Amino acid sequence: MADWIWNAATEKGINELTIDILNYKIHPRELQLKPLVIFLPKLKETINKQLEREGFSPELIIDAKFHIKLFEVENRLRCTAILTDSDNNKYIGKEYTEYPYDNNFKIFKSSSENDMDWANEADNALNTSEWFGAILRYVFYFGKRKFNTFYNQKQLKKNALLGTIFQICLIVLLFYFLYKYSVG
Repeated sequence: MADWIWNAATEKGINELTIDILNYKIHPRELQLKPLVIFLPKLKETINKQLEREGFSPELIIDAKFHIKLFEVENRLRCTAILTDSDNNKYIGKEYTEYPYDNNFKIFKSSSENDMDWANEADNALNTSEWFGAILRYVFYFGKRKFNTFYNQKQLKKNALLGTIFQICLIVLLFYFLYKYSVG
């Protein structure tokens, strides 16, 4: 579910959302997608079963929401559960952090003419350049950021450009050393 939330929200430029579990709604409305809301009835059922197990009425909880914030630079989601009971008391759960792994698929199938189709890219040279670029950027940050913050769809062009420049430098160095040792 984190991958779907991440991809849909980043594609729409949304960095905060709320999921209303009991009413099966997601705000902002653009994220009201079937793959996200399909699990909400099961969550509501789980809440009701737990309340009954603890000896409470299922009507005790009148509002149950997930507040989710996206941090694009760190490639992570932060989710906080907020429950409201029939006496209007709010219960705020601890923050839960999730890192999306499959953060490169398009939800809305809209792309500009400048976007590269990552899934259909068959050019091995581009893929190699992209990997070199991502690895170099990761090493430059001394591993302080997760690798998938560098290796994702949004960073493809940067990685490919940096990786291509790196490969060209390696080839130039190779020819330089070949020339130097063949002459000398």
